[in-house]
Amino acid sequence: MRLQPMIQLFLAIALGLSSCGPEKPAAPTKERPVAKIAVSTVGSTSIGVEIKLVRAEKAWILILRDDDDAPDAATVKAEGTAYPAGKATIGDLKPGRSQILYYTPEGPDGTLGSVSHEAFRTLTLEPYAWEKSRTGIPFFADLALIYGGGNRNPREWDKARIASHVTWTDPETKEEKWLFDAFLMLEMRTADNVDPRALGIGIKDWYDNSLAMKSAGKADAEAWLDFWFEEGNGFTALDEAVGDAASRIGPPPVAPKVIVMMPDIPAHERYNVMESSTTYWGAVDGRTLNFSNPADRVTAYCWFVDEVRTRFEKAGFRNIELGGFYIMSEEIASMRSGVGGHGGDTIDGQLRDGWEVQAKAWDEIFPAVSDYIHLYNEAVVWIPYRCAAGFRYWTDFGIDYAYMQPNRFWDTNNVNPMSTFWGQISTYRLNMELEFDDRLMRNPVDSSDSSYKEGETYMTYRGRWREYIDGMQNAEVYGYKQLAVYMGYDSFNHLKASTDYEERAIFNEFCRLIANDPLKSKNK
Repeated sequence: MRLQPMIQLFLAIALGLSSCGPEKPAAPTKERPVAKIAVSTVGSTSIGVEIKLVRAEKAWILILRDDDDAPDAATVKAEGTAYPAGKATIGDLKPGRSQILYYTPEGPDGTLGSVSHEAFRTLTLEPYAWEKSRTGIPFFADLALIYGGGNRNPREWDKARIASHVTWTDPETKEEKWLFDAFLMLEMRTADNVDPRALGIGIKDWYDNSLAMKSAGKADAEAWLDFWFEEGNGFTALDEAVGDAASRIGPPPVAPKVIVMMPDIPAHERYNVMESSTTYWGAVDGRTLNFSNPADRVTAYCWFVDEVRTRFEKAGFRNIELGGFYIMSEEIASMRSGVGGHGGDTIDGQLRDGWEVQAKAWDEIFPAVSDYIHLYNEAVVWIPYRCAAGFRYWTDFGIDYAYMQPNRFWDTNNVNPMSTFWGQISTYRLNMELEFDDRLMRNPVDSSDSSYKEGETYMTYRGRWREYIDGMQNAEVYGYKQLAVYMGYDSFNHLKASTDYEERAIFNEFCRLIANDPLKSKNK
């Protein structure tokens, strides 16, 4: 019978168990040492760390470049330095470099724990006095977008031209009031008319519309900054205009802030041509940067940040302050899956947040660059187009102030209703950009930038502008959220100079809202 062997097997197991006696307790599991280290302060050649230890006598620390291979515990001990629990300062570091602090704890018996790490970037320059004096990131209520440095007409932003954005005189009360309290200086391409370079990606090549324009390099960025720091133009003109106004009506509550665009720095010279150069940009400290390594892109951005800060320090402006930096790309495409305001790339069967994600690779750059900017108490600002990639997750990239474009002003096909916009900026805690250009005018001054679509007139655009003005008050945006204002290239001055009664009324209503914005009380 087949049952007999089975019965014998069960008996053998039972006899075996009974002969073993009481079960021996399992050997206790040896608990490994644990460490937690946080980088608390960062300087140009040193960092401060806070070390917490559990079942450990010391922690071994080894600092390497961010592109070095990750070490194991034995290597960290062999090549690193031991530190006890508490606070410590680690010096002799290279300035302006992305690095990784690797650490492993050691127990009383010499057992090493697992390897953990913390990324950081040393400062290139120490904070200036005006940055150290700040208690936090600067705040401002009303941000004017000022385009310049490309091939535009008029080209210069002299004192007379910029002063109109600084104060406004109420025609009813005759009182002169402060207007915009922050100014964003930006541009799309270089001034070169023969071989222009893109300061913001997405522009087509002049000679081959199937290609993206070549991206700006270090020399282009320097030339663009030269324009804004030129004597009698840009920052100097703004500083003088604020000083003149202060002599008439007294100083502003806080110095107006200047926000400076960071030119887009993609990995490839033609950002979406993966075969184009990755060494097009230039050198830092004598080393040509190669953007096949994301850390070199971060280095290029940080170079630009330090260049602007250094120039502001040397300029010694009396009436304006550097308030922060602007992310030029209007979308921050990332490898997040299943999201995307207007869709995105599908990679390996997964929908990604935004278009040309792998070509842009912004998530390799931010928030590392944002973290660096914050070390100097400067703000990071971003203005995405309507529902652009990243608009839901803007804080994850280290952005302080994000303003979404309604894109309703030019909404010929009625795809961007304001009814949904108010809910979107409320849900995702976004600020608002207002938009207008010469299309508000019966006779546009700048016809090249203000042609009407078929079937539309200036009244069409005035109606959409009214949706902005009325809507931001009804939706509790005005006085509650920061405002950024796109004004074409010089449409603000065109409206101001208009002799048309209705256009003057539009101008004065708008200026009254900006001048009297209750949010200005929070400026710092």
